[in-house]
Amino acid sequence: MITIKAVDVTGKLDGGYENPNPLPFYTGVATSDGGVLKLFFELRAGGYGGSTYTLTFDATDDRLKGVYYQAVAKQKFEVVFDRAR
Repeated sequence: MITIKAVDVTGKLDGGYENPNPLPFYTGVATSDGGVLKLFFELRAGGYGGSTYTLTFDATDDRLKGVYYQAVAKQKFEVVFDRAR
């Protein structure tokens, strides 16, 4: 689960990741590319060693989609995050 608490005017995200225990983002940034919201997160705590999420917001399906790079194993995985209501 990804939790986004706030985004400042520069795009810096305040949030974290839970799998199942909470971990802060080392880096969390939101950008807009042609009106499409893109998010990038890097994790360094808890053995994640530079693993990243590169995600795009799909407004039609109200979800984040993209790629998780597991840095320790050097593997990429397609991921989807549905919004919790």
